[in-house]
Amino acid sequence: MIKVLIVDDSASVRTLFAEMFKREDDFEVVGCAEDGYSALRMVRDLKPDVVTMDVNLPDCDGFRVTRMIMEDNPVPIVIVSAIYRASDAEIGFRLIDTGALAFHNKPALKSENFEEQMQDIILSVRLMSEVRVVRRKTRFRREAINEKVVPDKVASRSESLTGKGKIVCIGASTGGPQAIKQILMSLPQGFPVPILIVQHMSDGFTKGMANWLKNHTGHDIRIASHDDELKPGVIYFAPEGVHTEISPKRRIVLTDAPNVNGIKPSASVLFNSVARNLGRSAVGVLLTGMGRDGADGLLEIRRNGGYTIAQDEESSIVFGMPGEAVKIGGAVSVLPLDSIGGELCRIFLGLLEDK
Repeated sequence: MIKVLIVDDSASVRTLFAEMFKREDDFEVVGCAEDGYSALRMVRDLKPDVVTMDVNLPDCDGFRVTRMIMEDNPVPIVIVSAIYRASDAEIGFRLIDTGALAFHNKPALKSENFEEQMQDIILSVRLMSEVRVVRRKTRFRREAINEKVVPDKVASRSESLTGKGKIVCIGASTGGPQAIKQILMSLPQGFPVPILIVQHMSDGFTKGMANWLKNHTGHDIRIASHDDELKPGVIYFAPEGVHTEISPKRRIVLTDAPNVNGIKPSASVLFNSVARNLGRSAVGVLLTGMGRDGADGLLEIRRNGGYTIAQDEESSIVFGMPGEAVKIGGAVSVLPLDSIGGELCRIFLGLLEDK
């Protein structure tokens, strides 16, 4: 049984969440805390396997509570909080820095998607309960450029990238925000190629994530718009609710096509368009995440002469997406997270130095 502690200042929300988890055969609700200090005590005494945490608590905000839990009694924490504005979403990402693993927008009871949103939360809590956490999170360092690359799994630059108009495309899901942040922090300002990112997340978080990463990394980070021309040094995030593709003329195309792999935006859709239109000029990167989205697209990039990287199992919070890519032969390289940014620097900055 997965022992879950629910932390929320609303009695009705605590009751609702408790009922939803009790419906699941593999969950046991060991407690419900209405404030931060109760949460700290219950984590210490009840030793839950996972905690759902609200941000706004009456006595002690979610930042301090999360930080204190991770310092004293580390346990996987999933943030579930109401998001109304991009600034609210940024709060969720700030919690990533204190040790939280994932976050979700608190579903409205009267929403027509309530059951679906709750099932997403339950699945996330189930997955996060298996993650091994340690005391406090270490700061990301700009040292990935010096990290060792896994030997004999890396294609040569001459074989993997040719032609003009190079591009990096990244797909991620569960655990992606932390992974993306670490990669971007290892890249220099003005990185010489555009980067496109598909990150699966709850509605309302994408703009907040872009702002959070921009503030932390200093890169030019934008939400992609239809017909944007790709520019070197700019990082584009796929917007919510639509697929993002790249045209042969290196422009962004947003489409309202059906979900792919149950997801929209889909990393597979982006990767397939990149493989089709840019081929040997592309690098595809598939990071931590549940499911298989992006795996077949990564394989297509490789088949079309591009260079592909999958995050390794040890550094992935969930090895679903990169694991599927490895299984079907979609990854040229399988690298730990702290080596991926350095590998991108070697590929692109090395090419520039050779000229």
